[in-house]
Amino acid sequence: MMFIELFVPEGTLAPERLRRLAERLGTVAELTEGEKIYEGWEQVLGSLFQVVVHEPRVWVVDQHALGADAAPRYMVRFHVPGPWRKAMSGAVVAYATKVISEVEADSGRPYREPVVQVQVMGVTEGSMGVFGKAVDSEGIVEMMSDPYREDLARGRAARDPLCGVIVPLNDDTVTLEWEGTLHAFCCSDCREEFLRKQRKREEKAPA
Repeated sequence: MMFIELFVPEGTLAPERLRRLAERLGTVAELTEGEKIYEGWEQVLGSLFQVVVHEPRVWVVDQHALGADAAPRYMVRFHVPGPWRKAMSGAVVAYATKVISEVEADSGRPYREPVVQVQVMGVTEGSMGVFGKAVDSEGIVEMMSDPYREDLARGRAARDPLCGVIVPLNDDTVTLEWEGTLHAFCCSDCREEFLRKQRKREEKAPA
């Protein structure tokens, strides 16, 4: 579940350009940085992505109010489940800046000037809800897993041992065999974190 707020000074972007930018910011697949996202996950996450655009009439930078003829400035605020905030922040900041750079007349401007600011806000567990009930990060993982429960029962999917999501098994699945058990992961980052934790556990184990 992700709520995205895009702030742009009123009148600095044409309505169609602003609409395209908002749609791009709400594209789930672009957040994966090239990692495969399964159709079932994309459908669930896509249904939970909300993008709202704000166009403040007053926008002050360095004690000067911007006019409608000023070059655009952007503030993007992502509200994500609290436990995911730290892990997601780097990718989210890079993703938002890249998307904005592609609608800018000068695509390098967001990387030269501080015209794009991104905030990643962690929502406290139990403080968001859908379907009339509070949902935490584990609940979102279970929603993502719903399309693949039958595959799990039939041995065509496995649970990621790190984040708990059900992962379909196919030739593209990120896997790792560890101590005789084949594990499946939602992404390579989860696999690397799992490896890091296992190796740390081995280092702490008594000789």
